[in-house]
Amino acid sequence: MSVQRAIRNLITELANLIDTTVLVKLVNGYTYEGKLVGIDLGDRLTLHLLLEDARGSDGKTYYKVFIHGSRISEIISVEKPLFNPEEFAQYIQQKLSLPPGSVRVIKEAKTVYVYDRYKITENGVEGAGGLANKLYSLWQEYMERKKSSK
Repeated sequence: MSVQRAIRNLITELANLIDTTVLVKLVNGYTYEGKLVGIDLGDRLTLHLLLEDARGSDGKTYYKVFIHGSRISEIISVEKPLFNPEEFAQYIQQKLSLPPGSVRVIKEAKTVYVYDRYKITENGVEGAGGLANKLYSLWQEYMERKKSSK
């Protein structure tokens, strides 16, 4: 694997943590746990983070916390994502009896495409028409099942 691809994978994984709960450990041992709402790669590839509703290791809660990359020791994903694109692709293929090749998964983007017209992510379904409505119904069913098994 090339270095550029490894960097791109790292950035993609970090971007996939947006809107999820993370634990950020600083080099001095202090921690923040909160919702990751922003990331920035500075001029020298220094990562900066923005957390909302974060709780510090001192027990205080902060509305917004901007963390300079030079202070970050670790970023830990606290919650497992509900949406698994490979699993959802199999789910809709079984439910709708779709022909082979009609469903495509982009793992890095955590996205499922149906007939290259309908895009499905953890946020829902993009597209219009009868099939889009059926896909949305199956997405809701799938997400409810995942939430109840959590």
